[in-house]
Amino acid sequence: MDKINHFPLGIAKGDAFCNRVAERKQLRNNIEKNRHTIVISPRRYGKSSLVLYCLDEIQIPYERVDLFVAVNASMIGEQILKGVKNLLNKISNRPESLIGSIKNYLQGLSSKWIVGTDGITIELIPNREHNPINIIMESLNMLEQVLQKKGIQAVFFIDEFQEVGVLAHSSGIEGAIRHVAQETKMLRFIFSGSNRHILASMFDDRSRPLYMLCDRMTVDRIGTSDYAAYFNKVAKKSWSQQLDAQVIDEIFRLTERHPYYTNVLCDKIWDHCQPNAPTASIVTDLWMEYIVQEESKIAKEISSLSTAQKKVLIAVAQGQSNKLSSKSQLHAFEISSGTVIKSLRILEEADYVNKDKAGHYFVVDPLVKSSLVLHYGVQANF
Repeated sequence: MDKINHFPLGIAKGDAFCNRVAERKQLRNNIEKNRHTIVISPRRYGKSSLVLYCLDEIQIPYERVDLFVAVNASMIGEQILKGVKNLLNKISNRPESLIGSIKNYLQGLSSKWIVGTDGITIELIPNREHNPINIIMESLNMLEQVLQKKGIQAVFFIDEFQEVGVLAHSSGIEGAIRHVAQETKMLRFIFSGSNRHILASMFDDRSRPLYMLCDRMTVDRIGTSDYAAYFNKVAKKSWSQQLDAQVIDEIFRLTERHPYYTNVLCDKIWDHCQPNAPTASIVTDLWMEYIVQEESKIAKEISSLSTAQKKVLIAVAQGQSNKLSSKSQLHAFEISSGTVIKSLRILEEADYVNKDKAGHYFVVDPLVKSSLVLHYGVQANF
């Protein structure tokens, strides 16, 4: 019996990871060339899975720090220090052998650290007077010195990096990371985040410390042919046949190839349809059940929007992707063109909507879109 979870709702590993060939190649090349990388996409597009899969694939020591749990600048410093300690312990099975290199680096600092081992792990404890900036700069520099001493290359992966811009803008943390990253020879940085506008401000604004530090990678939705090939590979294991083309088309129509929702729906399909393969109508029914199941969560999320923002979001969900400030549309909205433009900006900054390559707006979250269409129909009743 196939026990692999082919459609995980968290990190996709091993055979559950689908495609991303071009992105993995770009990331691998950046690591080989000692080029730092910023990976950007909306939430739940698979950024973390992509980075972690690639790092496991090339078998390089790495540590992932997730700043989603951070609530202030001090916690950002604590999380990065924890990541440094974890990576130090990964690069040596004899932590006591690293103590000399660590102490040699710290002796050149005016600040004080307590260094030692706790069983089989290295302990690094900064003085109480340390601020987050010094903790980040000194611990990362120390890590680089140890890597150089041992001749080992490694990757420091900081996930949800936009939290630095949200919680610690103007604190000096961005400058501290820049100071370290621009000098490293053995340590590569990968940053990732889901708020494109905050990250763009952090990395594209020439007045900010991280300006032009990284190669940019934008993670998009997986292509139809790649997804179809993966579905059929799993279907052959489950039902000894490929999926009907109408089933695949219905999955794409409902989820719009959003990686998280594609996995949610496919997980439901594979659980429900045993021992027989699914039909397109079953796929539709399972998606409708999911909308009802998540209805209260969607309602709570939408309730935070203003009336004007809701009207614009509903219109985009119904397929009105451009000319949203046209005379006829403004009449339907019963709001001014300035309010429509402001609402679109806010919705885009909050990742409710985005623009495709043709400049047309679409709702980022397909479940939100389906729920709005279900409740408001083809034409909104404003």
